[in-house]
Amino acid sequence: MAIPIATDTAEACSLAEYLAALDASGFAPDDPASVAHAAHWLARLAANRKFLGELALTELSQGCRREGGQGYSPQVMMLGKPRAGWFMRANIWPSHEEAVLADSGAAAFVYGVAHDHNFDFLTIGYHGPGYGSDHYEVDPQSIVGVVGEKVVLTPKGTSTLVPGQLMHYRARRDVHCQHAPASLSVSINLMHSTPSQRWTDQFQYDLATSTIARVLTGCTGDTLARLALMLAPQTAGDILDTIARQHPEERLRWSALSALASAEQQDEARRTLIARYDPGGSTWLARRCRAAIGD
Repeated sequence: MAIPIATDTAEACSLAEYLAALDASGFAPDDPASVAHAAHWLARLAANRKFLGELALTELSQGCRREGGQGYSPQVMMLGKPRAGWFMRANIWPSHEEAVLADSGAAAFVYGVAHDHNFDFLTIGYHGPGYGSDHYEVDPQSIVGVVGEKVVLTPKGTSTLVPGQLMHYRARRDVHCQHAPASLSVSINLMHSTPSQRWTDQFQYDLATSTIARVLTGCTGDTLARLALMLAPQTAGDILDTIARQHPEERLRWSALSALASAEQQDEARRTLIARYDPGGSTWLARRCRAAIGD
């Protein structure tokens, strides 16, 4: 389950002070001291009841030209420009009373959609009663990542992100199904970002069948490998073969191999190519190959 973090009563700080504190220390979600430091400052920022409204008015008056700007989604307000390894945002969560939810539908706000994240983040309730979550936990090492794959989703209870409630969501491990708040709510997030996220999938889960229902954020390598093979088949074929056999990132090796297989005209030829592949000691790649050929 996403980990609740208790913080002391926080003295409010400004957004500039928060960003300076994180600029000085960074954010390493695998380091308990770093998480505690970031959570302390996030609680201080959330204690500032004026900064976000003032920032929204500034954004509107400047035509959304502020540095860091919008640039994410209509539901999100960026809080400063992205840093190396992390960025800040505020999320707006409409209730069923809001026209935008009726017009766009619940799925547009990921309500009722059980999903994980391919990154760590801290979140804190800032305004309103907060959205609800049903929490689950998965073992990321047990997942191959194929749609329809059976997954052990362990129920971990429910929570509501009320103002001041602070949670740490762990990459690929914590799954939640969110529900619309009783009235418009806002959360503030500290998002961890690394280059490796480009090679990591994010999944939607079917709770009724305990299976992977959809890949929400696919690996960048899948698109690049297929595009290269389409535009420069001979050169790309040699390069992708090398990547498939030698690259240290196993997810990228699969991107290369699956692109090569997709270029085969017949299903049997695709299965044969994958069956002959040497996963080089990678258990995950071996399982992914077996899933692809139907073993």
